[in-house]
Formats: sequence, C-alpha cells, structure tokens
Amino acid sequence: MDPLSRPVLVLDLDGTVCLGDTPALLYAEGVASFTDAPEALLELSEGFLARRLPESAPKALTGAQDGYEAVRILGVAAGVTDEQLSAAYLSSRAAIGEHPGDIRTPEGLVDLLGGIDAHRVILTNSPRDGLDAILDHLGVRDVIDEVLTDALKPSRMTAHLDGFLATADAIDTPERLMSVGDIWRNDLAPAVERGCVAAYVDVFDRRQGPAHIRAESLVDLYTAISQWSRDPSSFIEANPCKEPVRC
Repeated sequence: MDPLSRPVLVLDLDGTVCLGDTPALLYAEGVASFTDAPEALLELSEGFLARRLPESAPKALTGAQDGYEAVRILGVAAGVTDEQLSAAYLSSRAAIGEHPGDIRTPEGLVDLLGGIDAHRVILTNSPRDGLDAILDHLGVRDVIDEVLTDALKPSRMTAHLDGFLATADAIDTPERLMSVGDIWRNDLAPAVERGCVAAYVDVFDRRQGPAHIRAESLVDLYTAISQWSRDPSSFIEANPCKEPVRC
C-alpha cells in the first residue's frame, strides 16, 4: 500500500504508549523540592497514583486526569510557581533515561503496531530531551514511523490532525485518522470535532466526553484498532461516537 494512502494512527505517549508511575514520581520529586513540606507532596502523589488517597487529600485531586496533573495541583496549592513547575518537569523528563524505573508499554503493543498497515505516530507534549532514551527502553522505535514532541496539546491538536490528514490525502475522509489517548481534552476532543476516530484510554474512569471506543486499558482496544486500520469507513459506521455511560 502506498504510504500516503495508509490510515494514520496517532498515539499519545504518557499513559498510553508509556505506562508506569516513574515519570510522574520524578516530576513530583522535582516539584516537592520547591516546597516547605516535600514529604507531604510526595506522599499524596504516590497515593493518587496508587488510587489510595486519604480523606484529607485536597478535593481537587479527585478530578486530576493523570499523575502529572495531580502533582501540578499539589504544587500550585503549595505555592510552587509556573516557572518552578516547568523546571521540575523538564528535569524529570531528562532524568528518565537514567532512571526508567517501571516504565513499560502495554502488553502486546509492539506486536499490534508491527501488524497493522498504518502510519504510526507518537504525538506528545513531552520535550525531545530524554525521549530517545524512553523510546529505546520501551522498544518501540521499529514500529513507529514518526515522533512529534512539544506538541502543545490541546491548543495545537487540530492543526496537527489537519497536517496528518493532508499528508495522507484524507482531508475529506477524516475517519482515516484515529487518535488514541488518555486525556480527553488533549487527545480526543479535537479528534471528535474534526471527524476523526477517537479511542479513549480512560485509566482513571473520568468519562470526560464522547469517543468512538473506550476502555480502561489500551490492551482492551487492540481488536478495535486493528479493525479500524483495515477499513476505517466501515469501522466508524459500526462504532458511532458515543457519550460516556454514567452509573
């Protein structure tokens, strides 16, 4: 198949392709270093990631989309400035190469990506610094066609999607692009608005908005991703965009 005619699979990195608590914990360590009570911030960060928050935890944490947002909420509450938060984030990303800890891909992801005929993209807000070491540790280099860093999601997400669609000659057939991610506002809302397929990895059961497919784990979406890659038009007809079910 001509590369330009291949459907486009856009994958978020943290929380989607890259699992594990180490990145958020490294960020928490950096943020905590700017506070008067670093142990408290670290303890709450670990509690959030383990889904064992004490009753005394700030209520704002219950709505955090991932570990990074939880750490940011705690940092802001402790008086950490935006500049300090940014410095802690950049430092944590650079450190992952030397301290990968528990980072890993979802089981079977490399086989999935190696077995589908699609242009496979990692689109991440992460900086380039430290990313090569992460990709090497995850073992995904040979099954990814393109990596875009510093993506500025969600503000630039629609522009990225339009660029991918144009390259694939799919401006009028946006269902030929699937965006996969764990943050609805960043990865999925712009895709839904553009008419692309949205695959929601709702790790923390936030149920933020509509998507074509959703599951708590990316592994549970593998079959759907494979089906989409073979026939995007039929897939989106069979899987219309749906609002989350709320219990």
